Amino acid sequence: IDASLNETGVVQAEALAARMADVPLDAVYASTLKRARQTADLLANPHGLVPRILPDLVEMAWGNLEGKPISEVADYLKEVGDEWKAGRFDHRIGGGESILDVEARAQAAWLHLNDSHADGDTAFVVTHGRFLRVLLTVALADRGLADMDHFSHSNTGVYRLERSAGVWTLTLTNCTTHLEVVPQ
Repeated sequence: IDASLNETGVVQAEALAARMADVPLDAVYASTLKRARQTADLLANPHGLVPRILPDLVEMAWGNLEGKPISEVADYLKEVGDEWKAGRFDHRIGGGESILDVEARAQAAWLHLNDSHADGDTAFVVTHGRFLRVLLTVALADRGLADMDHFSHSNTGVYRLERSAGVWTLTLTNCTTHLEVVPQ
């Protein structure tokens, strides 16, 4: 679903942008979806940057589950999760993507990011929950799709990956300290 940020999302994105305002950024990337572009705009503006849109960063296409309340699709989501846990990553959601399709996009995005930045550059990537989990399994040499659900995700949660001598290390996981100042 290509929805804009709601009121809560705007407040969370503004808190994230305030957190990152003093962090030197060389680039900000976003998926094509409105909420990611809005968040990226808020992040990039204090740095005088224009977000770079990467279509491969878009969220997993959930097919006929798109836009339905979790309560209506919970059983099917559990079934999909069970398929993935059993290693059946080619399981396709009706009209949507398999997790292997998402992995292929994540590999293309990761290759682009790697080729576009040197060690020491700071690129901020705004993407979506399931895609982020898959991207992390691509980025970290010791991980695979079976590990994707080991990465928790919160809206505007920050992960940091650092590269040294071509090796990526996860140094921050789903940090949401910037949300502590957001009224509930």
